[in-house]
Amino acid sequence: MPQSIEEIGPRYKPANIYKIAEILPAELRRVAVLPLTTPTDKPLLISGVQTLETTVYSELEKSERFEVIPVSGDQLREWTGHASWSADEPLPPNLLQKLREGTGCDAILFCQLIRYQPYEPLAVGWKFSLVDKGGAPRDSKDPATRILWSADEVFDAGDVEVATAARVYYSQHLRNETPLADSSTILGSPSRFGQYTLSALFSTLPKRSLR
Repeated sequence: MPQSIEEIGPRYKPANIYKIAEILPAELRRVAVLPLTTPTDKPLLISGVQTLETTVYSELEKSERFEVIPVSGDQLREWTGHASWSADEPLPPNLLQKLREGTGCDAILFCQLIRYQPYEPLAVGWKFSLVDKGGAPRDSKDPATRILWSADEVFDAGDVEVATAARVYYSQHLRNETPLADSSTILGSPSRFGQYTLSALFSTLPKRSLR
């Protein structure tokens, strides 16, 4: 399908990304995805979690980098004493060990929604951090962890390049759901715009090892 004039031009690409390598460690197959947190209890952020948390899991699965193991707040409280953790706070030295025992995971993904503006111009911001044991033996009690990948990005639909990238995403991935709709539809849908932002970020994850 030909692109509309609004879909032509520079497209936003996430830039505040860190990754330790282009390829994930061969042994990393299962990732425990912690509950989506927010830096504050502002109602807009809480509503954003309710709208987008399941999309985090579905877009991670679409990335096909690893098996996604969602961890509920109740599970996390049972294993660690807290219903949520963010990568920015002091973590218990046995956090990864506890999650390995509970889920069989090889790494943890911390997830935080840092901005959510569900009115035009839409804006969604994320912080993610994928960590593992840094090569230590699986049964090691060593608290040291390493960051394999992290992202800290805000997508603002008021930015022309972000809007263009979102519209292209809509045309390539979502148009079949409402074939008569214009690609600008995504700029008025917090859930679909959020889906675009997650797809854009998870595309920057290191590739999966073929070994």
